[in-house]
Amino acid sequence: LFIGIGSWLISGFTCGSSTSTNTNTFSFMDEGGWKSKPASAVSFALSSGKATIPADTKKQYKEVATRLKKNENRGLMITGNYYSSETGGAELGMKRAEAIKAELVKQGAPAESISTQSRVLNNIPTTKGKALYNLVDFSFMEKKTETVSDAAPVETKEPSVLDPFTLRFESGKSKLEMTSELRHYLDRALQYLSENEGTVLMVTGYTDNDGSSRANLSLSKSRAAKVRRFLRKNGVKSAQVKYQGKGEANPVGSNDTSEGKAMNRRVEITIQ
Repeated sequence: LFIGIGSWLISGFTCGSSTSTNTNTFSFMDEGGWKSKPASAVSFALSSGKATIPADTKKQYKEVATRLKKNENRGLMITGNYYSSETGGAELGMKRAEAIKAELVKQGAPAESISTQSRVLNNIPTTKGKALYNLVDFSFMEKKTETVSDAAPVETKEPSVLDPFTLRFESGKSKLEMTSELRHYLDRALQYLSENEGTVLMVTGYTDNDGSSRANLSLSKSRAAKVRRFLRKNGVKSAQVKYQGKGEANPVGSNDTSEGKAMNRRVEITIQ
């Protein structure tokens, strides 16, 4: 029995980057000499994840979407860049990447063919308060297929395991946003809890070290409580979910950098 297992492998085919003024253009390039028509660069305001996408760029994205639909072995990695001096940290970079992904999907690209990531730029923006360019990079990816030989039948049912899940928050905020990842976790959690009725989820909130320890402890509890309310509202039994706040304790990143602080502003959901 031969089974195809999909995994993403970044190849060396990189798209042209946007440039420093909106009069310049860039093109996507991929294997086999494929190249999109040139189009205007996308821009963002300082510390904003909202993209300004020119009309000709939307047409260009439609070309990319068509290529991804016709070539199932190809994917696209979008990197959202952010300056270390901007507010929002790594989440800002992800918002920029997700904004571009949303437009590509709107133009017909398969969502599962597009991945996103965030990257910090340590240099200083040249035009503070005005439109910023060169904040999104692209790389086409190759979907590598591995062949596995196994004489035994394949077990298709997923194991009854619920991995820990982490949610990130903006500085000083406890607002919870629904994402596809959170929806997937919720579905898995409901299934797992129904199969393991004695199991309890522990929701633990954390903060970075900005502000006083007392305020951060309160904020961490608020974040955890909001996540617990979300889980209860979406079907988790009250007896199967608890929450706590630990403030600045147990950092997973350095509080000396904006990126590290963004990692520390989190809520972790684990099995107690």
